[in-house]
Amino acid sequence: MRLDNMRFTLMVAFGLIVFNGCKSKENQNARRGLIIFQESQISWVRNFNPLSPAGAARWPTSAGIYEPLFIYNSMSGEYVPWLALDYKWNKGNNVLEMVIRDSIKWSDGNPFSAEDVAFTFNLKRKHRALDVRDSWGYLKEVVATSDTIVRFEFKRIYVPGFDALASQSIVAKHIWNKIDDPVKYSNPNPVGTGPFTEIIRFDSQLWELGKNPNYWQKGRPHINKLIFPTYPSNEQVTLALLSGNLDWAGAFIPAVDRVFVSKDTEHHKYWFPLTGHTTFLHTNTKDPVLSDPRVRKAISYAIDRELVVKVGMYNYTEPAHVSGVSGPMSKWHSPYINQSEDWTAYDPEKANIILNDAGFLKDEKGLRYTQSGLPLKLDIIIVSGWSDWIRSAQVVSQNLKKIGIKATVKTYDFGAWISRMQKGEFELAIGWAEKGTTPYALYKGMMSSEYLKPIGETADVNWHRFSDASADSLFRKYEQTSNQKEITEIIYELQHLFIENAPSLPLFAEPAWAECNTKYFTNFPSADNPYATLSPNYYPENLFVLVNVQSR
Repeated sequence: MRLDNMRFTLMVAFGLIVFNGCKSKENQNARRGLIIFQESQISWVRNFNPLSPAGAARWPTSAGIYEPLFIYNSMSGEYVPWLALDYKWNKGNNVLEMVIRDSIKWSDGNPFSAEDVAFTFNLKRKHRALDVRDSWGYLKEVVATSDTIVRFEFKRIYVPGFDALASQSIVAKHIWNKIDDPVKYSNPNPVGTGPFTEIIRFDSQLWELGKNPNYWQKGRPHINKLIFPTYPSNEQVTLALLSGNLDWAGAFIPAVDRVFVSKDTEHHKYWFPLTGHTTFLHTNTKDPVLSDPRVRKAISYAIDRELVVKVGMYNYTEPAHVSGVSGPMSKWHSPYINQSEDWTAYDPEKANIILNDAGFLKDEKGLRYTQSGLPLKLDIIIVSGWSDWIRSAQVVSQNLKKIGIKATVKTYDFGAWISRMQKGEFELAIGWAEKGTTPYALYKGMMSSEYLKPIGETADVNWHRFSDASADSLFRKYEQTSNQKEITEIIYELQHLFIENAPSLPLFAEPAWAECNTKYFTNFPSADNPYATLSPNYYPENLFVLVNVQSR
């Protein structure tokens, strides 16, 4: 038995003894609620502002308390009407009209209407710090023309704008029009339209969310409350799942069949489908060293992605494609993709040649130096407790050492990590990228000047700080057409620009990590019942799960 596997087995055994021996009456009573892991946190901060940048608000603020107009179902590939019933484009795609449901109430009993929708978007216009996707970069006006119709007029044709508008969490006008500073507002006692809106309890280590008494979907949700304990690491999540103290998780579990499923084959379930999205090694392109695309490509050539997948990901996934588009999204690969340079291929010899040519020479000990005579050192920042990313980063670190780069893995709790990512305060980092119905969202998040922010200023996307004028031109063309052939050709061109510039480095295809214990709750999504992805990390899609899960 490998030493790390033995250590993990002993941890599990010890944890089971502790958990089984310390079940309190409170824990037993808590079984009346669905116990969830989604965020790695040491302690909770009470923030339920759904307009905050990603990572600031507590889950499920944007999918549970507040709701969007439509929800994209990644498993079916379709938009599902939610707070809105229907939509249509008018005036040559310059105007979008949405039909809003007329029977919805806020959790405080006040009626929900199109006025709330218009107010939400106009609040983002007034406080641009809330407009993290820059919707007012293409919107001209948002008005409620009746209680059930909201009209979006565009400054310019922007068909993909539907995605951002449809997924926007809607806030209550009668509450938020009284808030002096909605940017800093933590919204400790939220009023929403979602299935769970009552903050029953909030402590630094555990909080509970109760049912909305006025929820608009009759007979739903089927369960009474949600419970969120803190779990700083994947190992602790595994122990909680094994002990029965956790019902639903979006965590990486090594050797999941042996470690988790085999302990209770009837109730312990998992589902790790590839989503079509990709996990990246982000490179801060404003860093003096990493600003050179040759260096970024050299780093990529040095990475043994097969080993990353084997060691870090337990072969649950596959190495990323050089286009950044993997898994089900591979249908978008250009027919000419094989003619492009494949800098995701493992080739340390080529990496050394590139770095030599770029002027980063080795000393007698094999350590490379910059042109100014400083050692070539880079930090890789990771979320503490995310063992899959940590192990993957360790492989990358060893790979870079072989080509003379000292790469140090540094871990931060999730809040500190996301803050560093958003402010561009890193050199290398493992992280996710933009998700969408086509690769357009990925490439815009990677190469658009629209999302480019200075170092130190919070950016919701484009953490690596890169833009390209040719890509900007292609984005504008894409945004003005609904012709499928034109869309496809533009995606191909964006692919080749991405490969040419290597703004960030695709690492592996992204699985949707998800586990559940069906001893107390049923009707979770599965490969046999794929009504949504099982992962609680996919919001607002996890709303499908919250309204469908049932108590035994």
